[in-house]
Amino acid sequence: MATKKTSSRRRAAQDDRFGAASARAGAAESAESASPATATATATANAAPASARGLQVLADGADTALTPAAKAYNRELARIDKLKAQIARTDALGRSYQTAMQSLLAPLYERRDALRREMVALLVPHVDDKRLSKQQRQTVRQLICAFAAVLAADGDAEMARLHDKYSPQTLAEIEQQERAAFAQMASKMLGEEISAPEAEAGADASHEDLMMRMFAQTKAKMQEQQEEWEQEKAARKKKPRKLSAAQQRAEAAQQEAESTLRAIFRQLASALHPDRAASDDERQRKTELMAAANRAYQDKDIVALLQIQRDAALLDPAQAQLPPEKRLQALTQLLKQQVLELEQERYARQNYWEHVLDIDFGYRFSEAGLRRWLQDLQEEVQTECEALAHDVALVRDGKRLKSWLNEQHRLAQEPDFFDIDILPPRW
Repeated sequence: MATKKTSSRRRAAQDDRFGAASARAGAAESAESASPATATATATANAAPASARGLQVLADGADTALTPAAKAYNRELARIDKLKAQIARTDALGRSYQTAMQSLLAPLYERRDALRREMVALLVPHVDDKRLSKQQRQTVRQLICAFAAVLAADGDAEMARLHDKYSPQTLAEIEQQERAAFAQMASKMLGEEISAPEAEAGADASHEDLMMRMFAQTKAKMQEQQEEWEQEKAARKKKPRKLSAAQQRAEAAQQEAESTLRAIFRQLASALHPDRAASDDERQRKTELMAAANRAYQDKDIVALLQIQRDAALLDPAQAQLPPEKRLQALTQLLKQQVLELEQERYARQNYWEHVLDIDFGYRFSEAGLRRWLQDLQEEVQTECEALAHDVALVRDGKRLKSWLNEQHRLAQEPDFFDIDILPPRW
């Protein structure tokens, strides 16, 4: 009986660091008893970002058509609104299904763990059972270690003790081997030494923390090598390549866009300086707006800067109604860059929730896809609990223990290629 690796799913369901607490707060309290779809709609509505629609250029009268530059500017604003809404919905969807996962699966996980502990307790007396063959006793030890390792990964100290008692390697030694193997692989790939960070992280660092440190170290080394390669490539060029006319236009447009961004920020910095406030209330308001402007400028968030500019009443009404074409083109260039960044953020947020929820390959991150995933996962864990309960009853009865151990030994030799299980350690 191979034991599925599902502790990461349980951690996702139980760990409030990933948003389960916030999903239960405020308006979402009533959503706990509702479907994930209802909770998602509520959370999305509550977390909706400020719309960029108010920044759009309007035609000056019913008979006046917008210029191509104005249409392009409005189109990018609409794309930004759409992307921000998609990001907000992605987060709301992830939080709602994490809460649903906790509600539906936590009782099943508790039952499964109880059955695993009962199985360990039933198998321990047979470790030195002379009525069993040497291979059967070895299978007993392997099964104890397999179940105990899964439970120990969730913090069960007694199961960790039992694993280390019956396994040829302690859990700490196994984890150290995994880190050493990763360090060796990464060092060979990079051509530079990647060391296990035990000394740097401290004695209390978990195996997961140490692995994350090594991943970060490897990523930093890869980035450093990439930068060195790019610098060497640039140094090999004897003279700069002559830009085409299109490239020159693109470079000029980019310079104009950056100049416009700086001009907007300088205007805000001058107008919002707290020392120019006439009252304490105005000083507080300007301080908050200036802090928001600093964040927006640092992030190159042109929409946020324009909204602050509008809220601070710094735009001339005529200019807001129909900005000059050159200024519109520069703003559109900045908006296009923001669109690219938001597309990357949307992709990153989806990847984040797929990792947190431990969604299996083949499920789309959508309302329908997550609903199907959660239903399949619930059925999978329920089936596993039923199989465990059947095996526990069989081992408790004892009449078919030998044949059952022989079957477990056979199954352990045939791991499923498409479903990586936690198999007993090899002796």
